[in-house]
Amino acid sequence: MKKIITVMITVVLAFTLMCVNGFAAGDYEHVIFINRDGILFNGDVSTLMLGQSAGEDEVDVEEYLGGTIEIAGWCVTDVEIQQYGYTVDGGEFIASDYVNMNEPDYNAIRGQMSKFEDAVDAARFWVVVPIIPGEHTIEVYLKTDEVLDLLWTVDTYGGVDPNATEKPTKAPTEAPTEEPTEVPATEAPTDVPATEAPTDAPVVTERADNGDKDNKKNNTGLIVGIVIGVVAVAAIIAGIVIAKRKKK
Repeated sequence: MKKIITVMITVVLAFTLMCVNGFAAGDYEHVIFINRDGILFNGDVSTLMLGQSAGEDEVDVEEYLGGTIEIAGWCVTDVEIQQYGYTVDGGEFIASDYVNMNEPDYNAIRGQMSKFEDAVDAARFWVVVPIIPGEHTIEVYLKTDEVLDLLWTVDTYGGVDPNATEKPTKAPTEAPTEEPTEVPATEAPTDVPATEAPTDAPVVTERADNGDKDNKKNNTGLIVGIVIGVVAVAAIIAGIVIAKRKKK
């Protein structure tokens, strides 16, 4: 691995010394000069994309999903460099584990310090960031005395973001629109009207009326029977009285 890094550094260093692509920094706390060598993928120098002086790049990572994007350059500062690092989408600062691991590269960059007044330190950054599908913003920082100076902004795109919320948002909206359409809230009362039960009630009322009529008929017959019985008894008594009188 160290040999691979050495080869990469040598290639980048050669390009750096041939064509210095940097600028004196005015908006930084401690950066006097910054050189952005370029962006590459998976440690492959053949994929090297030359850096931009503006420090703002958009990179399509579709072809390199599952790998790494590597952002390389170097700085001259007016204080001692502590470390380099990066953030993704404004998240936590993650320190890079690479600062001047190659001696020839270190000596060559330190040799540039004489060109700048008040220069105290100079070191390369080689920030390695895992590629995340979707649209993301990588920001490379220099850390000195607890101060973070933004060196480079790289926007990446390509692939599908696993945290995307488009699909989940469609499902809840479709289901509610289908259910009321298929089973309207007004269908149940239409199929089983609330007035059907009272409609049966009059049947019971009619039967009650007929029962009253039958009761009236039965009562009338009973009265007639009593009257006939009384008349019959009176007739018998009258007959007995008349018979006695005739005997006398």
